[in-house]
Amino acid sequence: MGAIWQLTVKSWRDTFDLLSKAGGVLLAALIILGIGDIAGLLATPLLTTPLGKTLVGTLATVAALWFASPYLVKLLRLLLDDLLRPGLESFDGPATNMRFFAWSGIFAFLAAIPQYIYMLMPPLTTPTIEDADVMALFWFAFLLLIGLWIFTARTVTILPAVALGRDITLREAFAHTARRFWFVVFAVFLPIVPLSLVGRLLLAGTEGIVFIVLSVLLAVITEALALVVSANLYRWLMDHRQ
Repeated sequence: MGAIWQLTVKSWRDTFDLLSKAGGVLLAALIILGIGDIAGLLATPLLTTPLGKTLVGTLATVAALWFASPYLVKLLRLLLDDLLRPGLESFDGPATNMRFFAWSGIFAFLAAIPQYIYMLMPPLTTPTIEDADVMALFWFAFLLLIGLWIFTARTVTILPAVALGRDITLREAFAHTARRFWFVVFAVFLPIVPLSLVGRLLLAGTEGIVFIVLSVLLAVITEALALVVSANLYRWLMDHRQ
């Protein structure tokens, strides 16, 4: 737990450094992602099925990632600039942005798969619980969710590596996190959970312009913290390869 706590403290400290150095870039990325969410919400009334509405929301998120990827790459490279290979110090070309977008889109779709399955399931009532097919689908969705959670933790080094212009495979990502699944899980959640709790407390009972301002501020801080946690965890895993 000592290493996890050190990473947590470092992530909180580095988040404020990133906000001071690149607050404008963070805000630009957040605005783009926010526009994607709004576009998804505006498009959902055009569809009649819950599955269609969820799919449109995912597509809107992926479209927003296309435009936000250059900003996210720039931020990760800023956090990991000392790990850049010679000749890549100022590289910020379309190839890196495209690969970053491709992996980000894959993760977005994977995260939405349980929602798609849930939309196909009937409500869990006494009759449906007794239906073997419905319960088989329920347990399939549950096990798939666990599998996706494990996959996401085991591939946590992909996006930082891609942002650095490095060619990384799934096999290499799995090797980076071998026998470190729970370390990765706690190293990600420990810094973010307190911010989530503080955010809920601050937003409780607020409304109007105060609610909007606090929501935007918390969103920017959360985005910065998520990037910092990703970068610091990548750096630690690279420094402690097994």
